[in-house]
Amino acid sequence: MSPAPARRLVTAVGRRVPLRVRRALRRTAALPRAHSSVRAACGLPAGVPLMVYTGRIVDDRGIAAVVDALPRLPKFHLALVCPGADRVVVRALLRQAESVGVAHRVHAVTRPRRMAPDFLASADLAVLGFERGGPETPLVPAALDEYRAAGLTIVAGNARAVREYLTRHDAGEVFAPGSPRNFVNAVQRAQKRTSAAPGAAPAARVAAEPEAPAVPWPPLGAGPVRLGLGTANFAGVLTAFTRAISAARPDVSAELVVAKPPAAFPHPADVYIHFPHEHRLDVQLEQIRRVLGGYTHLIVDAFRPILGRLNGDDISADLPALRRAGIKLALLAHGSEIRHPGRHLERHAESGFRDAPEELVARLTEVTEKNRRTAEESGLPLFVTTPDLLDDVPWATWAPLVLDVDAWACDRPILERTRPLVLHAPSTRWTKGTDRILSDLQDLHDRKIIEFRLIEGLPWSEMQALVKDADVVIDQLVMGSYCTFACEGMAAGKAVISYLDEDVHRRVDVRPPIVSATPSTVVKAIETLLDDRAAGARLGAEGVAYVREHHDGRRTAAVFDEFLR
Repeated sequence: MSPAPARRLVTAVGRRVPLRVRRALRRTAALPRAHSSVRAACGLPAGVPLMVYTGRIVDDRGIAAVVDALPRLPKFHLALVCPGADRVVVRALLRQAESVGVAHRVHAVTRPRRMAPDFLASADLAVLGFERGGPETPLVPAALDEYRAAGLTIVAGNARAVREYLTRHDAGEVFAPGSPRNFVNAVQRAQKRTSAAPGAAPAARVAAEPEAPAVPWPPLGAGPVRLGLGTANFAGVLTAFTRAISAARPDVSAELVVAKPPAAFPHPADVYIHFPHEHRLDVQLEQIRRVLGGYTHLIVDAFRPILGRLNGDDISADLPALRRAGIKLALLAHGSEIRHPGRHLERHAESGFRDAPEELVARLTEVTEKNRRTAEESGLPLFVTTPDLLDDVPWATWAPLVLDVDAWACDRPILERTRPLVLHAPSTRWTKGTDRILSDLQDLHDRKIIEFRLIEGLPWSEMQALVKDADVVIDQLVMGSYCTFACEGMAAGKAVISYLDEDVHRRVDVRPPIVSATPSTVVKAIETLLDDRAAGARLGAEGVAYVREHHDGRRTAAVFDEFLR
């Protein structure tokens, strides 16, 4: 019964209304008016762009970035459809919205007891944050199914299971949690999706993504060397290798195939296979036709299968077919697919595997042992991108990482500020020793000795700007060899700190101009640079020369000469 009839009933019968009825009337009068849609609950007319978020947000690491991004999306409103238990967190987000001038565009909406698809369908886009939950946290939140049932395009924080869900259902875009700019880009892409012609069936997406940059190498042709590469392309390593090889070898035409979830800014490649589609029969048959019918040479990346997942999840079962086709093969390894956890723990007192989850160590042990057997039994040439991997596969050849040295060039002097800017940007914390050094670096920051920045989840363009602004770059401190981030820091002329195993670098006859440190000695390494800033500046200059000599692509292309002959 609504409040008005209730008042008329009381007037008609006076105080003789039974107590139970009076209580029921009071409860009825106190209920808020039910809204038919989230748009109505926000009081927004049709045509006003509206994003909706639904679900718990207690442990969320993405919605705060969404609120921070709203000033860059001046027409959008955001509805937070959350249970009452989250009111404290919602209030904090509303205060944040007020601080960035968008309080009038963020709406707190109580979640209905029964979430019907029609309630959400009036929004334009759906938002999902990124949760680092415990073992009981579902890999794919139930909200994704609610969004899809409402017909909404989803913009979600970048997590593997969520990426694969969105790819499988062609349902949305991902963004890097913590990066407002990356979120804005994802929203703009999602808007393009919603404005596409309705009813169009999604393509299999075996061809290159339209957003991908043009490939900077000759496409696969009819020449004597038709080189295929694929399919992991971690951090764009294969893209850089393909560019370097084709620049050095005019007789080479190339085709790079990448199997990965969709990403905002993919590295250039000729063919993108969205990762879950590797299991589709039509995609696998197309890949078999492409590889067996077109390549004379093939570089197999990270022991991944090249013919789809028809034969399994690693390259070993593809090898007979590839050999029967007369294709000349080589293997390329980067790290965790060949670096044995147990042996690494024996060699390095501060090995990063001490911080890795036990189930991950067990899985990597199984993977690396299988891949080593494949490498040994196949007798194929094996190349590794960092010298420390030669401890695991001593017969391999080092093919140095490649980067565009000129793109990282920076003329900003280093170590001239009173408080030098120290940058650490782990891709995965346990592989860098991050959690072991945070408290020490934060202490130096709090005592105003350095300005410390921990960067995670930013897109490449934003990361590059931060590196160029820094004085000191800290790479990994627990693995034994410098990685891509250290190369980028050296190319920008920064003082770089990383843990180096001297023996393996001596084996490949290089002496990187890097301050070697472990988590227990990183503070001392920083203090040494601050005590002799001129020496640190010279180290930065030496780093530029070092990467130009070893990592501009010429040495790497030469390493593959014999294989491509």
